[in-house]
Amino acid sequence: MVPLPSYRELLARFRQLSVVVVGDVCLDRYVLGSPTRLSREAPIAVLDWKDEYYLPGEASNPALNLAFLGCTTHLVGVTGADEAAGDLRDLLEHRGTCTNHLVTDPGRRTTEKTRILAQGHLFLPQQLARIDRTDSLPLSRAQEQQLSNSVGELMSDADAVLLSDYKRGVVGPLLIERVRELAGQNGKLTTVDSQGDLYRFSGYGCVRCNQAEMEAVLRRRLVHEEDFEQGLRELAGSVGCEQLVVTRGGDGISYYSRTEGYGHVPGVPVPVVDAVGAGDTVIAVLTLALAAGAKLNIAAHVANQAAALVVQHVGNAYPRAEELLAVLEPHDAMRVGSQ
Repeated sequence: MVPLPSYRELLARFRQLSVVVVGDVCLDRYVLGSPTRLSREAPIAVLDWKDEYYLPGEASNPALNLAFLGCTTHLVGVTGADEAAGDLRDLLEHRGTCTNHLVTDPGRRTTEKTRILAQGHLFLPQQLARIDRTDSLPLSRAQEQQLSNSVGELMSDADAVLLSDYKRGVVGPLLIERVRELAGQNGKLTTVDSQGDLYRFSGYGCVRCNQAEMEAVLRRRLVHEEDFEQGLRELAGSVGCEQLVVTRGGDGISYYSRTEGYGHVPGVPVPVVDAVGAGDTVIAVLTLALAAGAKLNIAAHVANQAAALVVQHVGNAYPRAEELLAVLEPHDAMRVGSQ
């Protein structure tokens, strides 16, 4: 039997990988203020402005998760020709993600989400409101072809392709089919953050959804462990994917694969500050671990630990290899001790 690599060896392999992320991109804007009093105009708090900052969101978030773990990352998507697009490109490039294959559409608005947060001396930031500026118009045939061409150019040097679908129009039928076709021809791993629309991704390697999305597809609630096992087996067969993963919030991650069957990784008990972006972290780390040769049970464990790290921060956060290794290495010690 070939010995399993240590987590240190597995994470070291991440730095040798190249992943193409395809999907809808977004700029997340955070506005922080200190609550000073109640407004006379409405039953709301008046905030004294403290800070304002931006983070890449939607498909840009798993791309940055990959980059922070040392992976070579290329992002394929569409932006507008506006200030938000410039800010997004600057953030991505500064943090190690290649944006050469982001298509600029002058007639399109770059998706921007503004979160208003109240922060006091004795409590963590609390989100009061979110304002979305979005554009979900379908892409033109020429734009779809341009994105497909970009994937084709990058495929030969890539170890995996990750599709991140936020329903803004980028991940359409033509692109889904083209990625599936190219990956099959080149023997590349394909992973998907599906936002629940599972049946569009038949033939893909690993597809992720969350519990609510899975329940919506199955049209029934999932309460007990056997509900998840039965549901995942049922969906994996009907969807036609090799591996299916469902994230269950604080209850961890459940998965099913044709070779490993059903498994569950319990949640990590940590103080949750903000769950925004945790699913993006899960699909990014799953992709890296699988591309590095890990089995799904190991990949799910690593992704679960990474998600537990990022939910302890406000907004989209990115696990670094050294902090992820710090929480994983005790499990290596336990594995060695049990042999």
